[in-house]
Amino acid sequence: MADAAAPPSRVGHLNLKGDFSELLPATLDESDRGGVLLRVPYLVGNFPERWFWGTLHQYIGSEGKPMAPEHPPAELDYFDNKGSVGLVGCRSAGGGSMLFGGFSASSGVGELAANFAVEKAARAANYAKINGFRSEIDGLGHWLDLWAHHTTMTLPKDGSPVSVTTTMDIPPDLRIASKLNLCATVRGTAPGSLEPEIRYTSRALLQTYTKSERDWAEHLQVHRAIRDLLRVAIWKPVAFIRHEATSDKEKIAIKNDAEPKSRWCEVKTAATGVGPAVWGKTEQPLFVFADIKRAGIRRWLAFVEQNRRGLRPFLRLLDIREGTIDEHMTQLGIALEAFGYQAFLDSGTSEQRADKKTMEKRVRKIASEVSQCVSGVPVTFAKDVADGYNAVKHANRPDPDPADLIVSYRLGVKIVRAWIALRLGVPERVIAERLR
Repeated sequence: MADAAAPPSRVGHLNLKGDFSELLPATLDESDRGGVLLRVPYLVGNFPERWFWGTLHQYIGSEGKPMAPEHPPAELDYFDNKGSVGLVGCRSAGGGSMLFGGFSASSGVGELAANFAVEKAARAANYAKINGFRSEIDGLGHWLDLWAHHTTMTLPKDGSPVSVTTTMDIPPDLRIASKLNLCATVRGTAPGSLEPEIRYTSRALLQTYTKSERDWAEHLQVHRAIRDLLRVAIWKPVAFIRHEATSDKEKIAIKNDAEPKSRWCEVKTAATGVGPAVWGKTEQPLFVFADIKRAGIRRWLAFVEQNRRGLRPFLRLLDIREGTIDEHMTQLGIALEAFGYQAFLDSGTSEQRADKKTMEKRVRKIASEVSQCVSGVPVTFAKDVADGYNAVKHANRPDPDPADLIVSYRLGVKIVRAWIALRLGVPERVIAERLR
């Protein structure tokens, strides 16, 4: 059953050879999380039935010999009355057939899932690898303080009415890091002169772009890292809002412009976790781009690579829905254990000695490094966390007091966020002030 929040099914065709000489009817469905699914009808015994055969069954051909499934093309071109869609990373998602009552002939419907659906793509093959990727991330403009318009308010001294002026002023792209030429680009819209409601909009998009084609995964890795950085800063499940991609194989020529321009196409995908906006107007992040600048972004990208074992369970805490305090404490304990191990390595301890450090010592190591910016940490904190974590893990230990776990958990999250902020270059006084 289709998701109630998803757009209605699109009905069209697959253009198998690119010249419209061989077409297959198909429907295209999009989920509210960005995923794309194709449904393709077929007659049993005819193409493309073998696309949808499972690998766990054995199929016997007319000569009595086993027949293997046939993988669908990795890239497929779809079109309908709304335009073309380039489907990249296609794979079989199963299918089924039904006998016509009383007859031997039967019909089936197969399903194809695509990793990426590129709207208005001329050819899907042009996007097997891409030159550029853009992401709209919830709250990115706020975090960067990057806007497409500016508003000034004038308070006259003579008591006349307040004067408010808003102007569109698209800033140049903000370079964030050298990796894949990471930058932020801004778009904005302004109202028409006759519109009854005056509304300006501004959207900051994260962009990676290289002259040589790269795998989608390379671009996504950088975009996810920045999304996760915003999650640490605000401690909410910040999500991607939308995506775009460009291929230099489909650049467009613009009149009076000597060089063809990149053609950015909207992308639908479930690979990134598109979700609703949670960033409010009054949010107070622990740190913003101005606190860490490009050097902090560089440190963060290195931190992500070095601390995956700790960062993954720590950020997982934001995705837990209606979980128990035991579940939260388990994830936090895994993160603290990994972060503490890395903290010892960074301070010069050998791998062998760091590996032998107990959970309590690892937690104490992290807490000691943020002692100047996190107040109210009891001297028993490291032991409390270690005891609570081990009590949750091991069934032979007495049940921990949930109230005590909640206290340790909340303080533990605060300490880890402060520890990460320090490593990105945020001053201790700034962290201390914003954690109050």
